[in-house]
Amino acid sequence: MRESGERLGVAGGGGEPRASPARLASTAMSHIDELRESIDGRIVEVQNEIAALQAARAALRDGRATSTEAPSPPTVAAQPRRRARRKSGSSQRQVEVLLAGKLEMMLGESEAGLSAVTVSKRAHASYRQVLVLLRELEQTGRVRRSGTSRTSLWRLITDEERIAERAAELARLSASGPT
Repeated sequence: MRESGERLGVAGGGGEPRASPARLASTAMSHIDELRESIDGRIVEVQNEIAALQAARAALRDGRATSTEAPSPPTVAAQPRRRARRKSGSSQRQVEVLLAGKLEMMLGESEAGLSAVTVSKRAHASYRQVLVLLRELEQTGRVRRSGTSRTSLWRLITDEERIAERAAELARLSASGPT
């Protein structure tokens, strides 16, 4: 004991151990380094996605792409993706950004369709973000919804379905005769 009555390693005599300033700085720096690596990895992924989208836009503009071609998946960075560690006792799940291409791929793998809740769980994305993306894709004619509100099943509209719908539309127009 020191003369002041304070023990070493205990804050204010309350019985709780003090962390040394050097240890606190070290822990904070390692956490910051992890976050920095995570952000850098995501930036690379987004840059790759932007490059793929720009190439697709250029191909469409130049007439090089056809509707039967499958979009090429974006390239992934050479570094393996590292997730930030969860704090123990945290009940919040990690939420990731869901990209339209990944959503379309998930819907394409399921013939019967998927609910927005299922998509959000599988993609580790927020339910609200999934709904916004699904509605955007529905407006552009890429997905179709069956059911109402939370019981809706969403599925990707295939090229074959688009062709069949267009053929039916043309048959209907030709049957009605010239106007």
